[in-house]
Amino acid sequence: MPDLMFSGLIPAFPTPLRADGTLDEAGLERIVGYQIDRGASGLVPLGGTGEATSFNLATSRRIMEITVAAAARRVPVIGGVLAPGFGGAVEIGRMCRQAGADGLMVIPPYYARTDQEGVLRYFRALAPELGLPVLYYDNPFRSHIVTAPETIARMADERLIVGMKASNTDLYHFDRLSKLVDDAFCLLSGQDTLFVQQVILGAKGGVLTSAALLSDHWAKVQALAEGGQVAEALAAQAQLNPLMDALFAEQFPEAVRRAFAMIGLPIGRSLPPIGQLSEGAEARLAAAVEALVAAGTLARVGP
Repeated sequence: MPDLMFSGLIPAFPTPLRADGTLDEAGLERIVGYQIDRGASGLVPLGGTGEATSFNLATSRRIMEITVAAAARRVPVIGGVLAPGFGGAVEIGRMCRQAGADGLMVIPPYYARTDQEGVLRYFRALAPELGLPVLYYDNPFRSHIVTAPETIARMADERLIVGMKASNTDLYHFDRLSKLVDDAFCLLSGQDTLFVQQVILGAKGGVLTSAALLSDHWAKVQALAEGGQVAEALAAQAQLNPLMDALFAEQFPEAVRRAFAMIGLPIGRSLPPIGQLSEGAEARLAAAVEALVAAGTLARVGP
């Protein structure tokens, strides 16, 4: 297998904020260091977990600049481009490039409803404007389109994209795509709860939200799956099921923020329209975090 541009555990992480909702620059530096120290092989600022659509371009630029500086070339930084249409995607993509990003994760347009040919037209027009390697962000829940494996493979053949984050729960779709692309394609899981299954089907790693907390554990899971120890990999993944259930149950990504606070790394609250967790959800999250701390899977930060 050739050396891949992007592989391994690449967290999509929350953006640290102060109490007034402004960017916590020191907090951002800390969370970048936390993830790299725990084995992250890349970082995705300005993804959905990072609440990218809540920030103006100036704040987004600072998020990228600080992430790139704090990463200090130790791992690649892939900027999220979640704009609903062409002009915004070009603007954000160019900003990420100017800030020093190594690649971009780009969602298809989701305001003007489109079809397979529309997706191709969009990326044919967009890719030359960006000037960086592009991961296709396949997330039908957000983009309102199921992109056919043949369409994605065609974009790869035309060198419009170098890989994909697969946030599509259809494993048959994933399996079909894996057979249409070559080994140089950076096929990445985007489903925390299906990571092992997607690795078995050909994923070279994953852009996972929970990897922001547990990159080291997920790296072990990937090694087990790739080594043919499927039962062990599934068991190690299942150990995280209570946490993943709690992270995605309600008010995403507020629960991710709360989990960081629970291990001693407070990063503020989410911006509107995202609200606080219910008491029940907070209790379930706390129980999941405590269980992982007690098992030695998750460590507290600080004294």
